[in-house]
Amino acid sequence: MNRGTLPIIARLRSLQATARFAPGGSRVIAEADDRNPLAQLLRAANETMLGRSLQFDSAGGPSLTVDVSGRRILRLTSAIGLTGAESCLGVEVLEDEHKDDLIKLLRAVAAPRHALSVTSGPIGRGGEEVSVGLPVALLADLVLIDLNDLGEEDAAEDEVEAPLPAPPMAPPVGVADAKGGSLAGFATAVGPELVAWLVSGGDDDGRSSGPEEMVSHLQGFLDDERSAVDDQLDALSSSPGEAVCVMLGATLVEGHCVVCARVQSGLLLGVIEGDGTGAVLQAWRGVWT
Repeated sequence: MNRGTLPIIARLRSLQATARFAPGGSRVIAEADDRNPLAQLLRAANETMLGRSLQFDSAGGPSLTVDVSGRRILRLTSAIGLTGAESCLGVEVLEDEHKDDLIKLLRAVAAPRHALSVTSGPIGRGGEEVSVGLPVALLADLVLIDLNDLGEEDAAEDEVEAPLPAPPMAPPVGVADAKGGSLAGFATAVGPELVAWLVSGGDDDGRSSGPEEMVSHLQGFLDDERSAVDDQLDALSSSPGEAVCVMLGATLVEGHCVVCARVQSGLLLGVIEGDGTGAVLQAWRGVWT
């Protein structure tokens, strides 16, 4: 297997696993024995495309809430049981000068030996402009975290194309009501950033575009995991079968991401070259909302 595809596989795998929910409905993203809960926190934020409020709760007591959009942390809206939050709280838009203080807060809420959960809700105060805030990929680089890390054991298995175990589930990044158009139309609207895509089910069933190797991998994944993906998308939506778009984010190094969009019985999986956030946002809103 081409090791260049590992980041894409890691993102596809994040759609497979069954989520575990804590009392109150928050989704557990790191268990008490997780080696690096901060990595799980950053991955949850990095996979958030549309504007959302993410509340991270540690089993140890601290809680931190941030507004996230376009895989950027826009602002800190709440910090409970954490010291040193004053420099970030009340700031309309986080900037480079805040990154060190923010990292300290993220480390504190994602403390080792405590389970970590996340609750997603509507974005808080202000808007959701994606050209501002602190890129999650930048924060990950500063703390030496690979957002696409499969783990040493998984990487060794991939060399011999062994079956892939399922990782923690990806968080929701946007839900919308379909009002027209098609998934193929959505793919076209994204533009050249969408280098490969495939639709399974619905009116556009079987339609695809892009290099044969990429499309074949997407098809193989859907052949094996379509039911599991639908279950996870239902868990991310307010009602079963609701239209939803999930973007599994790029890093500053890898430069690729995966988009998964469902409308009615149709499901699209695609590979985005580069960030592509703006193109996907515009296409989703233009075609489906």
